[in-house]
Amino acid sequence: MPSSAPSPSGSTAVNLFSHDVLVDPYPTYALLRETEPVHWDDRLNGWVLTRHSDVHAAHLDPDTFSSQRLGAMVSDRVGPDASAEMQRFMQFAPEWMLFRDSPDHARVRKLMNREFRARDIRRRGPGIRQIVAGLVDDLLEKQEFDLVADFSYKLPGLVLAAQYGLPESDAALLTDWWYEIRNMQRVFLGADPADVAPTGSSVANAFGEMVPYLGELIKDRRRTPRDDLATRVVEYAGETPEEGEERLSEQEMFAHLLLLPLASFGTTMDLIGNGLLGLFDQRDQWELLKSDPTLVFSAVEEVLRYDASVQLTHRVATRDTEVAGTTIREGELIYMVRGAANRDPERWTDPDCIDITRGDSGHVGFGVGIHRCLGAGLAQQVTAAAYAELSARIPDLRADTSRPHRWKADTPQFRGLAELPATTGKS
Repeated sequence: MPSSAPSPSGSTAVNLFSHDVLVDPYPTYALLRETEPVHWDDRLNGWVLTRHSDVHAAHLDPDTFSSQRLGAMVSDRVGPDASAEMQRFMQFAPEWMLFRDSPDHARVRKLMNREFRARDIRRRGPGIRQIVAGLVDDLLEKQEFDLVADFSYKLPGLVLAAQYGLPESDAALLTDWWYEIRNMQRVFLGADPADVAPTGSSVANAFGEMVPYLGELIKDRRRTPRDDLATRVVEYAGETPEEGEERLSEQEMFAHLLLLPLASFGTTMDLIGNGLLGLFDQRDQWELLKSDPTLVFSAVEEVLRYDASVQLTHRVATRDTEVAGTTIREGELIYMVRGAANRDPERWTDPDCIDITRGDSGHVGFGVGIHRCLGAGLAQQVTAAAYAELSARIPDLRADTSRPHRWKADTPQFRGLAELPATTGKS
């Protein structure tokens, strides 16, 4: 523990990894915000920030709080005992823009931003709504279903397969791969790489199968370019750029073909489920959405604030600095707890309630600043399509109280449901 860390006797005692906290972290967040807004956590080996003002400011200060140093730190954790798949995964991770600082980050982000422009995402809206409609058709054939397994788990994979120009028949396989590979990200919070993806595990097998799949995709798009995201990312690594145009290296290109679905799949799936549960629990807001469909994008913003799928993100201090009166030394980790910041009563009135008319999108659910989630607009479009289609076509949709929902509760970084049993509300 660094010399600037609170002494154990004076520190607020919390365990962000306990099952009860993972199931419902918000009371613990409130305790930290009120008693120790910059809290040293031994298990995370870093400082936990919970106030909106501090979390927001840290996101906007990449010169002081580095992503690139974090990427190097994570890579250094992988030793000889890790599986070959984990070691290869960690070769790609430092190439991701989320582990880059400027100017490298700006170079890659500029290229990737072209694929996620607001007008292009709006153009994809009808296609996304059609995919959602197909899944709702399947739900309507049943009285009871699991909104995770039967809906939110399937939807992002179908959308991403369409984005990449892949056959719809591959979507289920890709979804299973992405879901398993996402577990590798637990090393970012200090999990032992040898435990996360041992050789022969489902995680290791998924990565081992996906790498050659992407390799074949790259070869195909170079032979026969198409109008799809995969082709354009591959072309960004071409050998004949226009004058003054930046390029991706081959390693960067492969890394981002892996990252883009990996980063968006789980977060979109979890956002849809978390928001539906919140709207079911605060039924007046579901009824309001049904009565006024124009509120759907406002509803998405509000559930992002209320129960975001990404609960925290972290950085490394590049110099000695101070946050809310606490000294943070160069090289120390900070954890920006978005879930806590988004429920800060200093920032919002009645933060523990959903209000889809709130009209204040100052949340940090997708981050802010240069590292704001690249796919935020697409995730919002997909989630809005899901809420619009479900509320219009299954207006009495509700959680099935005879079969309780279940949280994944496996990491403080991400928050999502493993199961959300539901019914059409009709007998």
